[in-house]
Amino acid sequence: MDGCFVVEGKAYVGGAVRYVSVLVEGGVVRSLKGRAEGCRVVQFPRRHLILPGFVDIHVHFRDWGLSHKETLRGGSAAALAGGVVGVLDMPNTKPHIRTAELYAKRLAEGSSLPIHYGVHMGVPEDLSELDKAKPRSVKVYPEDVAQFGWAHVEALLERCAALGCTAVFHCEDPAYISDSRPPEAEARCADRIALYARRGFRIHVTHVSLPYTVETLRGLATLDATPHHLLLSSDKCSGPFCKVNPPLRGEEQRRRLLALFLAGAVDIYATDHAPHTMEDKLAGAPGICSLDVAASLLLRFWRDGLLGLDDVLRLYSFRPARFAGLEASLRPGAPAAFSVFRLEEFSISERDFKGTCRFSPLEGLRAFGKAVAVASRGRLHLLETGEVL
Repeated sequence: MDGCFVVEGKAYVGGAVRYVSVLVEGGVVRSLKGRAEGCRVVQFPRRHLILPGFVDIHVHFRDWGLSHKETLRGGSAAALAGGVVGVLDMPNTKPHIRTAELYAKRLAEGSSLPIHYGVHMGVPEDLSELDKAKPRSVKVYPEDVAQFGWAHVEALLERCAALGCTAVFHCEDPAYISDSRPPEAEARCADRIALYARRGFRIHVTHVSLPYTVETLRGLATLDATPHHLLLSSDKCSGPFCKVNPPLRGEEQRRRLLALFLAGAVDIYATDHAPHTMEDKLAGAPGICSLDVAASLLLRFWRDGLLGLDDVLRLYSFRPARFAGLEASLRPGAPAAFSVFRLEEFSISERDFKGTCRFSPLEGLRAFGKAVAVASRGRLHLLETGEVL
C-alpha cells in the first residue's frame, strides 16, 4: 500500500510504556494496535522507545545570504538526527524577515522540508506588515530595541494583542549591553518584560541565562532555556567555541538555573541552534550548535532520575508543539510525528552532527538515547541506513 508503514516496539503512551504497532497511512496515525496489508513493517527490539516527536522553537537555519553557515536542508538533517520533527526558525537572515512578503516566502521554502517548519517574523518598521502576515510569533532582538526604541516595541505588543500573536524576546536591554554583555542587561530587560506582562501582553522569553529572569517572570511570561545555559558555565567553558548571546554565566548561576529548570519553573527546552563556519567562530561569532543531540541531553536527566518522562515530553514536545501550532503525539487520527530512540548512553562527538555545523563545546558530555528513526511529514526516516519509507 502506497504511503503506509507500521512501526512496532515499546512506546510511551498515556503515561505508561506498552508495546504498540503504530500504523501510519497517508501521514496519519490510524491505529496503535494493527497492521494493514501491503504496509512495510519496521520492528524495534528491546532497549528502544517510541516517543512523540520533539519540537524546537528556537533554531537558526540560516540560508538567504548565510548559506555558507547553514541551509534549510542542512538544518533539517540536524533536526532529524536529534529526533526533532518540527522547528521554529529565527528571522535574522539576509534580508531580515520584517515584511509579510518575506515571511510568506520563507514559509513557502520551508514547506518542502522533511520536518514541520515555521518561522518567527522579525520586527517590522511598518507594523501594518503584521496585519498582512498574521504571524503566530514575532522575534524581538536587542538590536531591534536599539534601532526602533521601546515605544515601537510596545506598539508591536499592542498589535500582537489584537492579532493573537506572541512576542518572543531575546531579553537583553541594549542600554546595558557592553562588550561583555553583563548579567545586568538581561536582568533589566526582565524587569521591563514583567511590566509588559502584567498588562496582559502575550510574551515568551527565550534562552534565559539567569535565575533572576526565571524568578522575576515565572507565571507572567513563558520561558525557555537552552542545553548550553543549563550544562555549561563561563567558569569551565571559555574561548571562541563557548561564545554565545546571552553569554554563559558562572557556575553558581548555572547550577541555580538548572535547579529551577528541574523544578518545573521553565516552560520549554529549546536549543538556539546557531551554526557558523569554523572561521566565523574563531573570529568571535556567537552561537552554539546542539540540535542533533539536545533530546539526548534532556533524556539523560530522565535516565538519571532528575526528570520524569512526562516532564521531558512537556518541555521538548507537547508545549513547544502547541506554541508552534503543531501536534506531537501518538494519538490515532493525529499526523504522524514521532521518533524512536535506542536507549543507550553515549559521549557527544562531532560524528553525531549531521548539519553543516560539526563542532560544539558540548563535545564529550554524556548523553542518553540516540534517535534511530523519525516519522515526519508522512515519511519514516531510518537514520542508521538512510532509508526513507
